[in-house]
Parts: sequence; C-alpha cells; structure tokens
Amino acid sequence: MIFLKNIADQLKRHLFSTRDSLVAIAINGEAIRVVELSKKGNQYTVEKLLNYRVRGAVAEEAGSSGMDEKSRVLKKVVDELGLMGREVCSSVSTALVMSKVIVLPSSLTSVEIEHEVMLELDQFVPYPLEDISFDYEVQQDSGIDPEQIEVLLVASRRENVEDQFAVLSTAGLKPVVLDVDVYAMERAFTLLVHQFPEGVLEKPVAVFDFYESSVVQYVMYGGRTIYTREQALGGQQSQIQKESHSFYGAETVSLEKESLSNTLPVEDPVVIINNAMVVQQVLRGLQFYESANINDAIGYIVLAGDIDVDNGIDEAIRQQVGLAVLIANPFQEMVFSEQLEMMDKSPSLFMVASGLALRGVS
Repeated sequence: MIFLKNIADQLKRHLFSTRDSLVAIAINGEAIRVVELSKKGNQYTVEKLLNYRVRGAVAEEAGSSGMDEKSRVLKKVVDELGLMGREVCSSVSTALVMSKVIVLPSSLTSVEIEHEVMLELDQFVPYPLEDISFDYEVQQDSGIDPEQIEVLLVASRRENVEDQFAVLSTAGLKPVVLDVDVYAMERAFTLLVHQFPEGVLEKPVAVFDFYESSVVQYVMYGGRTIYTREQALGGQQSQIQKESHSFYGAETVSLEKESLSNTLPVEDPVVIINNAMVVQQVLRGLQFYESANINDAIGYIVLAGDIDVDNGIDEAIRQQVGLAVLIANPFQEMVFSEQLEMMDKSPSLFMVASGLALRGVS
C-alpha cells in the first residue's frame, strides 16, 4: 500500500472521486472555459458560464513563459467570476493519457485488484512507475460475464498532472478533481441523448470538437468512446485571416456580461473558409475512422467547439457526407441563473467543460 500511495500521488484519489459544489475549468492553449452547475431534483441550473479566449500574443507569451503565465491568464478569470479559493474540477488532454480496460475475476478483493493493476501498469506504461500518476475504477454495468469485472486503468506522466495542479493552485483555486477530456466528453454526451431522433444511438456517433488550431474527434457507442483522434487545423495563414477580421471579438467573451457577437455574415470570406475547413476535417476524420477497421459505421455527426452555428454548416456536411448533423447544446434541458444572459450560439463551446461540471453536482 505504501508503494501504491507513493506512485499514485495526485491523480490517484482525484480522477474518479466525487465532490459537491465544484466549478469546472477546461483549459487548453487557446481558451479557458468555465461552467458551474447546480441541481435540484432532476433539474440542472447553469450558475456560471464563461469563455475566455487566449489570443495571439497572449497565447504565445503563455507558451513561452510556462506555468506562471498560464496561471496569470487564469487569474484574470478567477477574479472576474469571483472564484478565489473555490474547489474546482479540471482535466488533462486525452493525448497526454494512456488508458486500458483490464478484465479480472469478480471474486478478487480490493487488495488483489490493486495488485493486478500494478502488474498491468508495469507492462503497458513505457515509463518508470515513479514517473507516472494513475488511477483505476471498477466499471459498473460492464455487460460482460458476471464472474468477471472490467477495470479502467488510466495513467499519465507525473509532470502532466503536477503542471495542471500548479496552474490551478497558483491562480488561487483548489483543484480537487482531475479528469481526462475524453471522459468529460463522454459525460457531456449524455446531455445530448434526448436530442437525437429515435434509433440514432444504435449506431456510433462521431463528435467533432473544434478549437482554433485543432479538432478532436470522438466516436461514441454504447455510452463509451470507441475511437479518438486529434488533428491540427488550418495553418498559420488561416489563423492570421481570422484575427485580421476580428473574428473572435474581445479577448474576454463573458456570457455573464455580454452576448456572443463574434460570428460573421454568411457572405464573409472568412466564414466560407472556415466552413470549408470544417467540412474537410469531418470528411478526413470519417476516412481515418473507416481505415481503423472498426466494424460499426458512423450513423450521426455532432459538431462542437469553435464553429459558426448559423452559416449552414450542418446542411453543408449533410450534403457532403450523407449523415445528419446535430449542433451540440449540452444546456438545452437546463435553466440559467438570473445573472446569466445565454445566447443560443454559444453552447457548443462548452461540451468538455459541461462534462466536468457534472462532477460537481450530486
């Protein structure tokens, strides 16, 4: 047990733990997204919602000066929303995590499960055990032989975990849950299931989550992610065009203070470029999925993230691919706090953050 505790320092006890009253903070190199939910009965209320864009020189400065600069940017968000000292849930990129499901006899005790996990960890992680953080969870309703159990094992380099904790702590927050983007997306996907036509979930659903310079593709089936892929977007020229047209407006886009007015008319050439880019990435992602030799074909597409939802992109993809498209709205069945002014253009930005926020409500 001492050996186990020494290795699983921070990620252990945080990835699969549950707490109340957590603020979700999803951080990547381009944006900080904040969601806080409350729940009364079966009704969720969105209490806080903010998308802070880390743009141009700010993003470059953050990348060059390391953790202190990231914390400085996050500190602006903390001050704006009054979050100093709050307990938060955050996540690390799926690309930084190794995961594996192992099948064990259901008769094993918790100590025996830990022993088997350690043996498996030593085999599948290509780093010394002292250099990693990990966690594991016995899966519920796995649907396999009742005499067997499935155990989800998740590991990451220790520095990835420590860096994320340092960014949050230095900004004045108390990180108590550290999740992984892919599992946050799985959780957020449950908020969409009632928006699909009947029978859609009998086939895999592809979710494309767009950021300024990348897109992450998830394929969901049976409540789990069966495929993920991250692809760089666009190149420097496209980024310069977006900034020269003030495509993203002000550095801070707060849904507590102003509506999202950062979309362009359909005839604007930047929107056309971005439309074409989205279609191209969806087509490419579907091709890569097909080449992975997964037997189940995609039956539906979900678009999330930094996309213009009012320029006919869903119809453009339907015509190109032949599949229906849903623009992600994890808040569709929620109500909003009186302090928030919610615009229907914004919810697609908050899929990962919404999945994290579900960790903070009972």
